[in-house]
Amino acid sequence: MNFIARRVLRSALAVALGLGFLMAAEAAPVRDDTGATLKLAAPAQRIVSLAPGATEMLFAAGAGERILATVTGADEPESAKRIPRIGDANALVFDRLIALKPDAVVVWKDLTNELVIDSLVNKLKLNVYYVSVRSLADIPQSVRRLGVLAGTQPVADAAARAMEAKIARLPKAGAPGRGKPLDVFLMIWDSPLYTVGSRNVVSDAIARCGGRNLYDDIDFPSPIVEFKDLKKRNPDVILMSAPPLTARDWRERWSRFPDIKAVENKQLLGYPDLRLTRMGPTAIDAVPQLCSLLAEAAERKSK
Repeated sequence: MNFIARRVLRSALAVALGLGFLMAAEAAPVRDDTGATLKLAAPAQRIVSLAPGATEMLFAAGAGERILATVTGADEPESAKRIPRIGDANALVFDRLIALKPDAVVVWKDLTNELVIDSLVNKLKLNVYYVSVRSLADIPQSVRRLGVLAGTQPVADAAARAMEAKIARLPKAGAPGRGKPLDVFLMIWDSPLYTVGSRNVVSDAIARCGGRNLYDDIDFPSPIVEFKDLKKRNPDVILMSAPPLTARDWRERWSRFPDIKAVENKQLLGYPDLRLTRMGPTAIDAVPQLCSLLAEAAERKSK
């Protein structure tokens, strides 16, 4: 074999090996927030997001332009409002979803309806990626993993570092010198009575603000609770996560139960800010306002 032929052969082998490594890298498993893996042929180019918080995270990870469709309530950032809707966490227009041919469908663990997930996984055989965050510190990690899903790691890493810097400046849960924490009930809906459990960043935010989530013993993002149990737990503060008119209606109905401390002491507080309950990156920005609200409530209680 002459010199030129040997060089051509070596070059061909190098290209083949390079392509092999590239294909192996592209086919590497993607790990979601639950530890489950998806094996994609390449980074996801066509994504459907079935949770507002996941949509916000995907934009932060640099994958906003990959989102083909999302659900009702996915309105952060502003660009997300232009994405077509195909339903909500409980019901989807499956024909439209199928027509989109997504590489991955991003859902929120325990917040996306299990029947919907069963259809996605077992009937449609789609790649389902789970998002799940318990604390504010989990959000940047989730954004990093979504960057791996979409192949946008540099953007995702930069966004995650900025979030971590913000979190580092927030108050720490259990900081000394605060006294007994306020027992806080966050009311998401009235019938049934929805609140937040420990697997929700709101619980972490409340703790950082010197309070205690009344239902931090329930390991679920958004549990339904019984009114009798709520009365027994007797919260110091009720935060009503609703627009002002709805909160006013709820406040009038709560007034029939003056034996609850929050009602007796007029600690029924409107909280229309949706950033925390959406659990996307802007949840971090919402914490200072929540801390101010709870600090005022604590001052009123001490008088």
